[in-house]
Amino acid sequence: MTSAPPSPDPTSDSEVITEAAVLRALAHPLRLRLLGLLRLYGPSTATRLAERCSQSPALVSYHLRALAGGGAIVDAEADDLVGMTVHGRDRWWKAARRSTLTALPPDDESGSAAAHEEYEAAVLAVYTQRAQGWLDVQPVWPREWRAASTFSDVPLRLTADETRRLSDDMMALLAGYRRHDPSVDADAPAGSMVVAAQFLVFPEPDQEVPAEPRA
Repeated sequence: MTSAPPSPDPTSDSEVITEAAVLRALAHPLRLRLLGLLRLYGPSTATRLAERCSQSPALVSYHLRALAGGGAIVDAEADDLVGMTVHGRDRWWKAARRSTLTALPPDDESGSAAAHEEYEAAVLAVYTQRAQGWLDVQPVWPREWRAASTFSDVPLRLTADETRRLSDDMMALLAGYRRHDPSVDADAPAGSMVVAAQFLVFPEPDQEVPAEPRA
């Protein structure tokens, strides 16, 4: 679940989304969490996901259908379920893509612009929940992991072009590290854990809005 500039890692399975209907299908914190869990742990059912989220299977099923309607998830196939305990009537879902990238829609598409804002608000809520979740559990984690994590920010003075380049550079930096893939966990180095590398880049809101550049 990433709101990022449209310059995805070419090795990743992702697409840039601007359509209002798709963005609205994603614009809900629980839906984004469900999608994230499918990407993190692989295919699952509504019942299994409900247990992880402390929600009812009926509610999770509703949100899974909404995600499927937006094309974010699809039915898992037999090859996706090798090694899993599968019951005949269970419906298994999997993420359709590894990443969700969005781009600003055209200025004349107000519906898409509003949907984009709703989606970003939901993403921010999930990021905040994830960060709070780490704060809640970090006291019981080994010291080396607590020392390796960070919540940091650096005030910079940049142009819009420089800000965009900063985002691109950060995405390129992340692309140089091992991507988590639940299907190949056995090949990961001993002692490795899933790390949430989330970042935000935006103008400091408490300042005067700049004038639009002249055409």
